[in-house]
Parts: sequence; structure tokens; C-alpha cells
Amino acid sequence: MTGTRVHIPDEVASLAPYVDAGALSAIEVHLAAWVARASGNHHPHVVLATAMAAWSARHGHVCASLDVVGEAVARNLAERSDAAGVDITGAPDGEVAPVLDWPEPLLWVQSLTAASGVVRVVDRHDRVPVLDACPLVLRGRRVYLQRHWIDECIVAASMRERATAADPEVAAHATAALQHLLPASVDGGVDLQRSAAEVALHHRLALVVGGPGTGKTYTVARLLAVLLQQQRPGVAPLRVALAAPTGKAAARLQESVALALAQPDVVEHVAPAVREQLAAVVPTTIHRLLGPLPEQRQRFRHHRGNPLPHDVVVVDETSMVSLPLLSRLLEAVHPDARLVLIGDPDQLESVELGAVLGDLVAAAGSPPLAGHVVRLLRGHRFGGDSPIALLADAVRDGDADAAVECLRRGAAGDAAGSTLRFVDTDDPSLPTAVLAVHDVVQPVLARLRVAAEAGDASAALRVVGEARILCAHRHGRFGVSAWNDLGERWLTGRVTAEGSLGNWYAGRPLLVTRNDPRLGLSNGDTGVVVREGDGLVAVFAAAGGSLRFDPAQLEGIETAYAITVHKSQGSEYPAVVLVLPPERSPLVGRELVYTGATRAERHLLVVGSEASVRRSVDTPARRMTGLADALGSQPE
Repeated sequence: MTGTRVHIPDEVASLAPYVDAGALSAIEVHLAAWVARASGNHHPHVVLATAMAAWSARHGHVCASLDVVGEAVARNLAERSDAAGVDITGAPDGEVAPVLDWPEPLLWVQSLTAASGVVRVVDRHDRVPVLDACPLVLRGRRVYLQRHWIDECIVAASMRERATAADPEVAAHATAALQHLLPASVDGGVDLQRSAAEVALHHRLALVVGGPGTGKTYTVARLLAVLLQQQRPGVAPLRVALAAPTGKAAARLQESVALALAQPDVVEHVAPAVREQLAAVVPTTIHRLLGPLPEQRQRFRHHRGNPLPHDVVVVDETSMVSLPLLSRLLEAVHPDARLVLIGDPDQLESVELGAVLGDLVAAAGSPPLAGHVVRLLRGHRFGGDSPIALLADAVRDGDADAAVECLRRGAAGDAAGSTLRFVDTDDPSLPTAVLAVHDVVQPVLARLRVAAEAGDASAALRVVGEARILCAHRHGRFGVSAWNDLGERWLTGRVTAEGSLGNWYAGRPLLVTRNDPRLGLSNGDTGVVVREGDGLVAVFAAAGGSLRFDPAQLEGIETAYAITVHKSQGSEYPAVVLVLPPERSPLVGRELVYTGATRAERHLLVVGSEASVRRSVDTPARRMTGLADALGSQPE
């Protein structure tokens, strides 16, 4: 895979091999050239470090770790080959990226240490932001662009300050109220939901983490009811903010809080005025909570000098929050406010910069975060003996033997009849694998076609979300494109060439791939095409009803019988088919399998080889950050 034509200034001529390989774009090249010209330092190691710090940030990493950045580049090139339609699954060992020469890390560090005026060398994270003329910061073997170093320092310092701040005052009757809503023990054992609520009740910082169905928002909703109920007469009411990284996540948060408030024990033990006050809190996106300023993407109305007016700030789906956004949020939350972060640190990392929730949980074993993080394990969506839950636990824990055993055993497990089936194959295009997927998907597609042809939009929207095929790859035998072709054939009952149906036909599942403010659609929204009279209309679910569009109005739309695991984050389906990448694919990973498996509510079919399962479970995420280390070190 070669790069596009990029002009390489003489000052950074040493970057030519990386540009020719397609690793570097004009963005990295011209930033490195600007730094070289401004500083007069043209040393190849310094030039490459500048380019790689910029490359890392553009690909979701907070910094460039000199020990592994070459591996990260090779992995990215392979992923891009797949996205471009190159079948990397058939290449030897899954490798299509060219081999590049990288400096030996120790020599690289020595060159950077000597680059005064370009690199600021530090031995720990700053307690307060330091702005100087150096565009790069070097800590150990990690190289940062200055602005991302500052964001990491802000998050580390803020978390440390909140974790060590004086505990808030708690009314005497709050514990009694909490006992009614979250008993201290369940069936003789410690209730982790109660433990999580107590952490948030007695501290200014709490992280409530766990997988799907463990009751994270259920727990926090009851905590909020306790906090609101302990308010004293004559005192200003407690101000609560509920936020999430996306509008879709905010809507799900609102649904979860509403369900929690409707539970009989909440109705019995929480005053109507308190329930009404909590129901009136409308979740919003973090950006809207902070108040974005026109024409300034990263500037907000609320900041350290003008903090949010809320006494409690709850953030859901924290695993999707980027480092810069969390930095802005932490600056804006008042030091005396309670901050509750909710999420699943074992899912795929944020599509943007950083892996903040995973880093925070990784640092929770020692001060200052020790005692502020509670992981919920007792599943409520899954029964304790659900085969899907057991598989997810094994994958999360990195136990490949247990994961394979779960897959081999499969079958029904819990009272709800959850099922797990495994088709062990190196080739998902073989008839046995295709037939297994067909058996899961075809009944749903048959009902979908009937509803769509009848013009029943509500039924079609409901049915289209009953099953989904999830893939790591976009192309090739293991990819989304191949399974979407099959899905179209199964729905329509005929073999069709791409585009032969005009891409618009009744029953076609839709996925929005980019935000469209003009129509009110967001990246990740799903819909379906239904018949309306003699024509077709695209229908998308929305709060309070549905959105309907003429297909000609839509842009950035994909067919969605199958989607990538990344795009399934935040969604749940009664039945899921998870097509694993081949063993040697650069896309294998623990978080990918965990995320894909936990999208299934009741039925999961895994298609792939045992070797792929084992390598995936043994391959955790490799995002380059320094936040976990920062929280374990003392600030300057």
C-alpha cells in the first residue's frame, strides 16, 4: 500500500520512506517541516518523532511510545488496506504493510533529549499546565504533542485532587434511604451496587464500571434519588446534570433512569416530589452541557473560571469519551461537586483520542483512585449461568482456555434460555458456516420483509433490530461487504449484482455513517426502508416517534445486515452473529471479541477458528497513553 503524493520539504527528506509506504500524510510531514524550520533542528530522529507524535494523535493515541510505535503503524496500514478493499485475510500471516526501519529506542531518546528548544524533557506529569515554546514533550520513552501532554496532565491532576478532597457531608437518614433502595447484602453476599452507591454518596469522585446488564445506570438512578431526598427544607435544591458523549447515549440514559424510577420499591420509598425532580433532569451530550462557543470547537462557555452550576454530574458511556473532552469537562466541574463516571472499560476504546476509562480503571489498584472505583459483576440482563455472560467474563479476564470451553459447551444455560453456538472454521464462506448464519438471520429477515412491504414502519423498525451480523473486517470473506451481499440475497430471495436494486428496496436495513444536522441524523443511527404507496421511504427511530425521509435526501448511508463491531458499540440485539477475523489478521483483539459478544441479549453465534479465539483473547488493546502511569506518580 503506497501513500498519496505528498510534497516532502528538504528539511524533512528523511521522512520519504514513511511517506512512500503510506504511513505519513501531508499533515504529519508539514508539521515536522514547520518544527524543523522554526528550530533549525533537522536531525532525522527529531523529525521522525515530531511526525509520529502527530500521527499517533491522528490515530487515537495520546502519545508515541518509541518502543511500539512501529508496530502501531504497521497495524494501521493493514487496517487501512482492509478498509480500502484489499483482502488482507488472504495475505501471508495477515501482513500487507511494508517493513520500515525505526530508530533504536535508546538512541532515539538520546537524540530527543539533546534537542533543546524542540523537546521539553520531564520525569513526571505536571500538576498545573506548562506552556512553553517546545512543541514536543518527552517523558521516558513517550513523545507527546504539547497540547495532548497538557490534557493528560489536567486529567491526572483533576482526578487526583477529587480523589483526595474532603468528603462531602451526608445526612444521617441517607444511609437508611439507601438501605431501602439498595440493600447492603443480597442472598447473603455483598451487593456491589450498594457498594458503588456508597462510594458516590461519601466521596466527590466515583467510577461505576461493568459490562452490559450489570445495573450501572440502575444503581446511579437510585443514588440520585437518595441524594435528592436528603435535601433540607429551605436549602436550594440539588442541581443534577446527566450527560453522555453522544445524543444516542444520552437518550438511552434517559430511558434507563425512567425505568429505574418506575420500579415499585422506588415508588414506595422515594417521595413523589423527588421522583418528579429527577424525572425532570434531561440528559444531554457533554458538548451541550459545557456550552460550545460558535466557531470554536474546543472552547466552551463553562471552564475553570466559569464552572458548571451543578452539584452532581453523572457521565454515562465514559469509555467513548476522548481525553481532550474529559479534560474540558473536569476543568468545568466545580471542585465541590460530586462526579460520577459510568462505563465499561473492557469495550473497544474511544474512536477519538485516548482510552481514558480503561486508564482510570488500570490505576484504581493504588492511591489516589483506590476505593473510588467499583466494578459491577452480577449481571441482570444475563443470568449468572448464561453462556454468553460466561464467555464475556472469560474474554474480559484474558482466559483463552475458559473462552474456548464456553464456546465448545455452548447451548442453553440460564432461565431466560440464552444460547451460545460456535462454528469452528477457518473459512466463514463454507456452506456449513453460511447455513448457521442463515438460520439465525433468515427468520428475522422474513418478518422484516413482510412489515416493510406492508408499509408498517413501527414493526419494521422493531424487527430490523432483532438480529445483526458483526465483523472485524470490512472486505473479504470475513468482512461486512460479503455478509451484506448475502443478507440482501436472503431478504429479497434472489441473487443480485451490486446496485441492481438501485440500493433502495423495502426491508433494506440502514446505518448512518456521518452526522447530518440538516436531517437530524447522527453517525450510528439505524433505520429501514419501507414501502409507502407506490414509492419507498427511509424510516429512522427517534425520541417520541420516527423520522421519515425520501431516499434521495439521504447521504452517508450504508446497508446494515452486517456492520463492524466498532459501529455496534452502544447497541444491543436479541440475536448476534459474530464473525471473527482470521488468526493472523491485524484486527484480532480481546476488546473486539468482548464488545461483539456483549451486544447479544439472548442468542449469540460465533463463527471463526479456535486459533482466532485464542489469539484474540491473548491480544489486549495497544493504544498508547500515559494516564495510568500519571495517576501512579507524584506531581511536580
